[in-house]
Amino acid sequence: GEEHKHLATVERLCHGLYDISPALDRKTEIIALGGGVVGDVAGFVASLYLRGLPYVQVPATLLAMVDSSVGGKTGVDFRDGKNLIGAFH
Repeated sequence: GEEHKHLATVERLCHGLYDISPALDRKTEIIALGGGVVGDVAGFVASLYLRGLPYVQVPATLLAMVDSSVGGKTGVDFRDGKNLIGAFH
């Protein structure tokens, strides 16, 4: 949910990726199964980790499909604003 769409979640996911053994490489794909927050956070992590990993978004609802169709926009909330920190692919 929206309460998890912040930098602390991004940091936690990056720590989790770092702890995977054997180590990830730049060909490792991040797959986001779900829409909205899942796609935004996973896509943002993919854009940051190892300076960019391949990313596949698999939206799970019609709304998420429409939102994902714009393509490449990811982000997390910061202080009092939505999607203030993010990346485009």
